[in-house]
Order: sequence, then C-alpha cells, then structure tokens
Amino acid sequence: MSAGAPGDPVRRRRPRWVAAAAAAALLGGGLLLLWPHAQHFSQGLPPDQFHRALDPELAARYPEVLGVAHNAANRLDTLAVALEHGADVVEADVISVRGELVAGRDQPLGWLSNHLFRGPTLAEVWDAAAAADVLKLDLKRDDEAFLDDLVAFLAPRQGDREVMVSSRDRAALLRLHRDLPDVTLLFSIGFPEGVRQVRADAELQRAIAGVSVFQGLVDSRLVGWADDRDLLVLAWPVNDAATLATTVRRGADGITTANLAVLEALA
Repeated sequence: MSAGAPGDPVRRRRPRWVAAAAAAALLGGGLLLLWPHAQHFSQGLPPDQFHRALDPELAARYPEVLGVAHNAANRLDTLAVALEHGADVVEADVISVRGELVAGRDQPLGWLSNHLFRGPTLAEVWDAAAAADVLKLDLKRDDEAFLDDLVAFLAPRQGDREVMVSSRDRAALLRLHRDLPDVTLLFSIGFPEGVRQVRADAELQRAIAGVSVFQGLVDSRLVGWADDRDLLVLAWPVNDAATLATTVRRGADGITTANLAVLEALA
C-alpha cells in the first residue's frame, strides 16, 4: 500500500492527533489567560455568614475567646478582610515550593503547587499580617529541610510579634521547641488518637503551649485536662452560631473559623 492511501493507518489516526493538538493548544491558551488569577483560585469559597442573634448568655464570654481566621493568610486579600472583621489571629498554611516557604497547601500533583496554586511567600504574609495580634502558621510539611528553612526565617524575628506554629508531627514540635523558644507551639489534633497521644506524652506536653483540635473532639474532659496543665485549646472549624455557642460553653480558648460573622462576634 502506498503512503497516503485511503486505508493507510497513519492517515486514519491523523484526525485524533489533530484533535489532541487542538485541545492542548486551547488548554495552554486558557492557562496563559488565567495565569494572573491562578494563584487566587485554590482556597475555596467561604461559608455563608450567619445573621441570627447569638446566645445572650454567652455575650460576655465571646470577647474572651480568641478569633482565629482560618487559612485567611493563604491569600493577601482574605488576610486583609479578616483583619477588617476583627480577627485576633490570622492563620496561614505553610509549605515549601522550589525551596521557598509559601502559604498554601500541597496539591495532588506537585506542579499544581509549584506553578498554579501557590500562595504568597511567607515573607509577604509576615509583612501583610503586621496589624494582627498573632500570626499562626499551620505546617503542612515536617521534613528536615522544611524545618531548617522555617527556623532560619523565624529565629531572627522572634520577639517582633507573637507567633503560633501548629503541627501534627511530634518530632517537628520537639525540634521547634529547642530552636524557637519564644514561639507558641500547638499540637494539631484531627482524630481521637491525637488526644490520647498528647495526654500520654509528657515530653510533648512540655514542648507545647496548647492544642489545636477538631471541634467535635472538644469536650469538658479535654478542656479540664488542658487547663490543669496551662495549655490552650483552639477549636476548628467553627462556622455557625450553634457550634460557636457549644464550643464556647465547653471552654475553648480560641475559635478557628472561616465565617466573618464569627470573627465579629468574638472581636
């Protein structure tokens, strides 16, 4: 069969090649057009704000509870909004992208974090959060190189402002307790095993100043145990009025929320 004959398998496959090339070109063009906005696309939408009356019995207690703006500092624009609405603490997730500390979360495909969905640098967050009472850094990595970079960033800045650092990794917290004595460390707990772990680990208790706990795990027993050891209890995520009232009644010292109305209630 001669080249280019009607039955040529190369010719039969050619339309698929053309379609694939066209799709790739469209995708590439779309990414170029959206590139200025790509870094602001990954954090998700905030929950609806509640507008009903809060529990009047708790009105005097709300201002005593820290309002933590959940992931607000992953973007500079949401950080500014959180401060406008009275956040005591602004929180940033921290990862490393090509050797640089940045705000954001690791994506399932590494190139998404590296190119499309990375947030501002930690240095940019530090400057933008100057008006916050506290900057909270939620570590999303715990390897030695990452911790080395974090210590190098925070060590010369200790004393400039109050900084909280939370991690689920015991070894990371022990390392940071040694290298960053002026930073407030929190053990992050998402499951019941984490509660059991911290209650059984005296060395970890000495290294931390508190726990950052999924709100469903916050009860009077945990709060009483933490109070006896002078440890803070921050609850997350609390995005509605009913959960806010319940968590405050249980004695939480801080509320981590993505709801601006909750921040205003605690301000």
